[in-house]
Amino acid sequence: MSPKLKTFLERGFSTIVLLSLLGGAVAWNEPIGYAGLICVLCNLTSWEWFNMLKGTNANRILSLVAGILYPWLLAAVCLSEKLQLIGDAYSTPYTVTLGAVVLYTVLAFCGQLFRMDYRGKTGAEMMDGMGLTLLSFVYPVWMFSFALLCLQREAAFWPMLWLVLFTKMSDIWAYVSGVLLGGKFFTRKFSPSVSPKKTWEGIIGSIIITLIVGAVLLPVLGIFHWDEIVSVDFLSVYIPLGLLLFFLSVWGDLAGSLIKRGIAVKDSGSLLPGIGGIFDLIDSPAFTVSTSICITPALVTVLGLFC
Repeated sequence: MSPKLKTFLERGFSTIVLLSLLGGAVAWNEPIGYAGLICVLCNLTSWEWFNMLKGTNANRILSLVAGILYPWLLAAVCLSEKLQLIGDAYSTPYTVTLGAVVLYTVLAFCGQLFRMDYRGKTGAEMMDGMGLTLLSFVYPVWMFSFALLCLQREAAFWPMLWLVLFTKMSDIWAYVSGVLLGGKFFTRKFSPSVSPKKTWEGIIGSIIITLIVGAVLLPVLGIFHWDEIVSVDFLSVYIPLGLLLFFLSVWGDLAGSLIKRGIAVKDSGSLLPGIGGIFDLIDSPAFTVSTSICITPALVTVLGLFC
């Protein structure tokens, strides 16, 4: 078996495992199962960050504790029926989401100031540690935890499954297209410094295949009807949003590679063959999930005003 085929099979297997778990949690139709899966993925990622930060100036303990507690707190808030008694039930989870970042930032600054005053760290070391401490919580744990906000609307479970499918497909098809066509049309790589194996042929081929397969999956998952996905109105919104999601998934994947290069770590973990750790599994969905929940509704509104 060739190394390229072996890598493809390993990546495909690991991705299928993720999608099977997520799909099973959605099909089970029990919010607590879905919430538990998201929280466990975030917790495992926090543990991988904890190990990757060895030898750095980051506050590893704060990062680990926040990464473990926050997803479960957000899940509990979203699942709690008592929210119906506290004003707007949908605003409270967003308050927790934003409040967590504010509190974490304050604690991270306090920790770094303590290290300067009592442990002799320099200002440059403090800034380096501050940046890593913030990043290790925000990406991808805090960003991927936005998937828990679907607990407030069960109808959002299937669209969320589609979004993760779309995101992971972009990576798989980019790899396949790159293996088959890489270097045949473009001499320059897509990201030569961060991810030398990504080719423009892979990106372009993946765009075409991912958009087509993504559109077909919408009626398969019961999100749209077959006659709707071929309408001009649907395509005028789907194509630009699909392109946005595609490049967000690519940038999310590159962000993970950038971090590992920055702290001189080859793999975040070894739990998943062909991919690495859970960090590598949710790096790109962290970009697409958080952006979709925060920005896409506004974009759809704006597009609706001008279409």
